[in-house]
Amino acid sequence: MANYNVEITNGSGSAEMKKGTYSVTVVANGYEATTLSPSSYTATESAGSGSFTVSANGVLTLIFNETGASGGTPVTSGSVVMTDSTGATEYGSAVTINANGEAVFNNVPYNSGTPYVLYFVQKATDDNHNLYEGVITVNMANATQTEYVLNSPIAEQSFTLTDANYAGLPVASATMTFTGE
Repeated sequence: MANYNVEITNGSGSAEMKKGTYSVTVVANGYEATTLSPSSYTATESAGSGSFTVSANGVLTLIFNETGASGGTPVTSGSVVMTDSTGATEYGSAVTINANGEAVFNNVPYNSGTPYVLYFVQKATDDNHNLYEGVITVNMANATQTEYVLNSPIAEQSFTLTDANYAGLPVASATMTFTGE
């Protein structure tokens, strides 16, 4: 029986293989080879496919606060999720931001030579901070890494309410309700 080295790019690869049962191993920077599952594959006479998983062991802590650096008032709740580079496709479940502003992602891939580029979108924040808009990009180069994300404090908004028929006449008493997203 022959041996085949299949190059995987963006999670996919292929090879023409002779019929038979093969043991499968993997070398993927930032991943634990011993976690490959399944560890065998049976090729048939017709076209086939196999799905495999492998686990990483990196730990990424995203810290959400008012400075986007060490220090600063932390966000006390919220959530964040791993996504693709556009923020449209989510990978896994959202992680909760704790009272210290930390969201910890376990089992993320890393590579000191060519860092894994990981993307995240903040889904929710506390009532005292604005949500980070856009995609958060992290270059995961170390087994344990901490990155800071700026959540600016909410700002006071001021309003005037005047009579539509008498320019400049202030409305003496009213309640305005603003309903957001």
